[in-house]
Amino acid sequence: MKRLITLLAILVMATSLTAQVSVWDGSYEEFDASNEKGLTEDNPILIENAAQLAFMSQKPYSANNKKYYKLTTDIDLNYLPWIAIGLLGNSTFYGYFDGGNHSISKLEFALFSYAQGYIKNLTITDTDFVFEDAADYPFGSVTFGASNDDVLVIENCHSYANITVKDGFNFAVGGIVGECEDNTFIYNCSNHGNINVNQDEGTYPIVGGIGGLVFNTSFCYNTGDIKVESSSINNVKVGGIAGLASKAVKNCYNTGNVETIVYNDGTSITGGIIGYGGGNGALLSCYNVGNVKGDSSSGLVALVENENIFVADNCFMTDSNENNGYGEAVSDDFMKSDEFVEMLNKYDNYYKKDAEPFVNEGYPVFDADKIPALDINGTIGVGENIAVANVSIYPNPANDFIMIETENETEIKIYSVSGQMVLRQSISEGTNTIDVSKLNSGIYFIDLEGVMNKVVVR
Repeated sequence: MKRLITLLAILVMATSLTAQVSVWDGSYEEFDASNEKGLTEDNPILIENAAQLAFMSQKPYSANNKKYYKLTTDIDLNYLPWIAIGLLGNSTFYGYFDGGNHSISKLEFALFSYAQGYIKNLTITDTDFVFEDAADYPFGSVTFGASNDDVLVIENCHSYANITVKDGFNFAVGGIVGECEDNTFIYNCSNHGNINVNQDEGTYPIVGGIGGLVFNTSFCYNTGDIKVESSSINNVKVGGIAGLASKAVKNCYNTGNVETIVYNDGTSITGGIIGYGGGNGALLSCYNVGNVKGDSSSGLVALVENENIFVADNCFMTDSNENNGYGEAVSDDFMKSDEFVEMLNKYDNYYKKDAEPFVNEGYPVFDADKIPALDINGTIGVGENIAVANVSIYPNPANDFIMIETENETEIKIYSVSGQMVLRQSISEGTNTIDVSKLNSGIYFIDLEGVMNKVVVR
């Protein structure tokens, strides 16, 4: 009798768990927006089933009327025809979407089109995206990307979806997001699906495990394999994290293989972390163990736009990959050691050793308890707006003191290579002495009225 009761209890529990997944049947259901729901993060509009999520895809959105939404259950979209949320009307979702750490499976298309606001706490599972023809938009399983320079935060989003493009893609492709803008922040996200792109015509593809084109990217990783084949196209940009990064990629790693194959005199730029470091790009405390193949390839970054600005600090790759001087090559076995974890934690203690039962084949993983909350106002993208200000800064490199000559009374802020502010001080017109003796040796950035100047402290 007790055994029968136990079996019945297990059956009830299993039925209850199954009932928590809402399967879409193609219908739409308007959600409850009464009692000022959606006006604040503490009182969001609740998305309680698949039909209500589908209703979101039928609405236009306004930049002047952003609402808060929160998913309360797992969703199965059943591979039914899907219009990306925000695509109708002005092609942009303006608002704040909290996935509540739920999953969405069997998508036929990207969940969101372009977006502005935030998308967070969401996992895409059990999905295979297949595109037969070229498309004139960027693509990511979570969102196309940012529509303009307004802030978009993509945080704690993860994708297990495979992406296959059979006949070209005219913009950027990423596991999470397609194409970002200057004020897009990708934080604590991961991609585990494989990406395969075949392109015979059109503009060059930009492909990355997290995003095609990215700017501010931290605490992200990719485990999926990426393969791009193209013909007669130059400058195909492919990377384990991003095909092109125009600001700092910090504390990120890649374990997936990255390969580009070009035919008929085409060329490719392929990197284990990023393919191309553009603008004010930088790599900080990153590592790659995936195999990287391409006609111009490297274990970390294949090519940079400006060698005088680009920074690759405390970054590592397996010694089986090509090394063009950005980062340090070490053995595969060493990357599984305690010593390697200590090296990665040169500036902060964000990494930890992968212990049994292994989740990353023994390579370092992020310590979730150590990852700080995202503060887009408290950090900078290292390399951001670097230029020569109307000041003199010397000596550089420096030991104990830095001299700053300026024509104005102002304030300086000094940031570490990880983007954290380590010193803030008012200075006067003329020559000022800045004590840097207590700073650790390394690269720093001095912010003088929004203009960044790179200095080295020994």
